[in-house]
Amino acid sequence: MDSTSQRKYAGATATGTNAESLLLFGYVVNNEFQVDIKSGSVIKLYNTIEFGSHSEDRFTNFLKLRETMMRLLTYLLAHAKSGYISNQELLVQVWENYNLSSSTTRLTQVISELKARLERIGIDDNFIQASRGKGYTLRGATIIPLYMKAK
Repeated sequence: MDSTSQRKYAGATATGTNAESLLLFGYVVNNEFQVDIKSGSVIKLYNTIEFGSHSEDRFTNFLKLRETMMRLLTYLLAHAKSGYISNQELLVQVWENYNLSSSTTRLTQVISELKARLERIGIDDNFIQASRGKGYTLRGATIIPLYMKAK
């Protein structure tokens, strides 16, 4: 993502003690996972390997997300304190503002796939909570934004 997108997700550019601009780099979620916006990845901070009941269910500590899926996750993280984010807001902010075709069916599909992929890295399936008529929210998450110095 470019620096304009990073600023948009942060809501505003942060200012350091030396009055330097900072850009949103990513997030730490529940002190356990790091979301790196630029690389499009989610990383489990503690290197543990767990196995499910089947060998193909193997747990991983690194997850690469497609651009739209990362944009959706980042938007949810940036606005988690706002409560529920409406389907319409997500469609506009994640798809339409990037000249992509949007639909509630597509949103539901991407949320479902995102939840499944996050579960594979160890994030509970209930992390992203849906409510009919309200939209989506993040349940029980401690979210810490990470910033880097602007060049």
